[in-house]
Amino acid sequence: MRTSPYIQVLFQQTAEKFRSETAIIFGNKRLTYKEVEEKSNQLANFLLANGATKGSIVAILSKNIPEVIISIIGILKAGCVFVPLDTNFPEKRLELIISEISPHWYIADSKFLRTVNNIAKKNHISKPKFICLDDNSVLDEFQHDVRILKHYAKHSNCEAPDVNFDPNDTCYIFFTSGSTGKPKGIVGRLKAIAHFINWEIKTLNVTEKTRVSQFATPAFDAFLKDIFVPLCSGGTVCIPEDRTIIFDARKLVDWIDRQKINIIHMVPSLFRSILNEDLEPNIFDSLKYVVLAGEPILPVDVIKWTDIYGERVKIVNLYGPSETTLTKFFYLIKSSDRERRSIPIGKPIEGSAALVLDENKRVCPPGMVGEIYIRTPYRALEYYHQPELTDAVFIQNPFNNNPHDIVYKTGDLGRITEDGNFEYFGRIDRQVKIRGIRIEVTEIENYLRFHQSVGNVAVVDREDSNGNKYLCAYVVLNQEIELDSLRSFLSQYLPQSMMPSMFIALESLPRTMSGKVDRKALPAPEKAKQESTRNFVAPRTENEKKLAQIWLQILKIEQVGVNDNFFDLGGHSLLATKLISRARKTFGVELPFNIILDSPTLESMTQSIETILWAAETSSGMHSYAGTSWERGEL
Repeated sequence: MRTSPYIQVLFQQTAEKFRSETAIIFGNKRLTYKEVEEKSNQLANFLLANGATKGSIVAILSKNIPEVIISIIGILKAGCVFVPLDTNFPEKRLELIISEISPHWYIADSKFLRTVNNIAKKNHISKPKFICLDDNSVLDEFQHDVRILKHYAKHSNCEAPDVNFDPNDTCYIFFTSGSTGKPKGIVGRLKAIAHFINWEIKTLNVTEKTRVSQFATPAFDAFLKDIFVPLCSGGTVCIPEDRTIIFDARKLVDWIDRQKINIIHMVPSLFRSILNEDLEPNIFDSLKYVVLAGEPILPVDVIKWTDIYGERVKIVNLYGPSETTLTKFFYLIKSSDRERRSIPIGKPIEGSAALVLDENKRVCPPGMVGEIYIRTPYRALEYYHQPELTDAVFIQNPFNNNPHDIVYKTGDLGRITEDGNFEYFGRIDRQVKIRGIRIEVTEIENYLRFHQSVGNVAVVDREDSNGNKYLCAYVVLNQEIELDSLRSFLSQYLPQSMMPSMFIALESLPRTMSGKVDRKALPAPEKAKQESTRNFVAPRTENEKKLAQIWLQILKIEQVGVNDNFFDLGGHSLLATKLISRARKTFGVELPFNIILDSPTLESMTQSIETILWAAETSSGMHSYAGTSWERGEL
């Protein structure tokens, strides 16, 4: 098949070849290549027929992943720019993003119409057009502020639209955390998507029989790997019907095995949660590659995996900031890497080059740590409407005088080893990665300072005993408050992925001799908690004591009281997966992830478990009564 610099054309060519084959599996729902092709053409033609032009910004706000995939392809076919928004974002964060890009098109579920309407009115966005993806009736009260295009489903033109593309066209905007408190938009270059997708298909020998997992949220660029690697090779995108399965490692393991997944894309912390389950060599018999990116993988992870699977299921380590489009480094991990102190990020892929430079932009010799610079024509175009930030990191190649030869200044520390591989050593600035998501801790600090009771704050990343990173917020309070109220306050502005796992009150923040906050001198969370004056109430009931034992084992702490909060003691989403697994073994219940979020104290979580047990017993009792002479109406 002839390769193309345009990802939408690559998909179209693939769809023509595999028309009747399954492109997407979502629970019991299956979509063929023919259906995805026609639906995406329908959307593209509808956009163009209703006034969309090349470069028009189209926001996507939907929980229906197959519809998001079709929307992205359709938007690209129309020559427009897609902006996928996270449906779990608080409305205030959505407003920050939407006010930045002022989209005049929305493709969304009807439940988000009120949100779109409120934001459009507040930011004086004139009558944005709203394409509704579901069958729910839409209230006419919004017609004054939003133009609802009700006739989309009846649009009959399903032929491929005739649109001219350029390899350097703007194709997407993905938003990431920004140090100013405002999310920054990374503007994607069209040819860059196809460059990476073609590379992975070729390198991992992806074919029409390959089944690829889809775990990433559409609001992050890793989503593009999940969908276009299979869709441009004739393979199948396999989507969990219940997205919360990602927070239950045992269910996730079973799903991967049952779906006969061949390639998994995931962040190392999610991979680590799977490793903590009781894995057996006879499961994952279809799995060929685990492709990791977004954060460092630890040697102990390699040891655990290779002890079970050897090199039958290969681990791939990828590296590359979103500014360079998806990833630009590749390393195939070997069993012998278990002896390394750190796992390399490998070497640049075809079409990319990299150097490690010191602070004076001189080349670092092998073994010397410096900043990683990446040179590739397949990088992002810019930060949306932030020229100063763009110029600060997309700089002229310091080794020639060509103003068009641009390199990306990553802000990541690394070094080149004797064998030519690169190693990663973290960030120069205060940006951190938590479970693969880039976070500017300054943004979190700025929002906490808005709280009237917070006098000062420092947010840092910590590491638990399993090597998983989490955020910890140290606050100096003007007045005594429940620290949980800070979590509630932040939830108005920040997504769950940016929420500190722990809030610790200090009398003052430690300072360096120059007066700056000494982040290295901040007390370890365990020590700070031991010094807390909070009243301790020991577990009282049998179930509270059982749950307390699980907390002690998972959180690796010495005591826990009924009023203690799972997240304040260092819990986070990955440790929550362990909690779900242990609760299943101890209590015989399926503890939903949202229960942990809504009932985070030992007392409230125990009550939730007892409610689930009571409901199960009641249901069982009713089934047994139904078999007697009692009438169903009496029950």
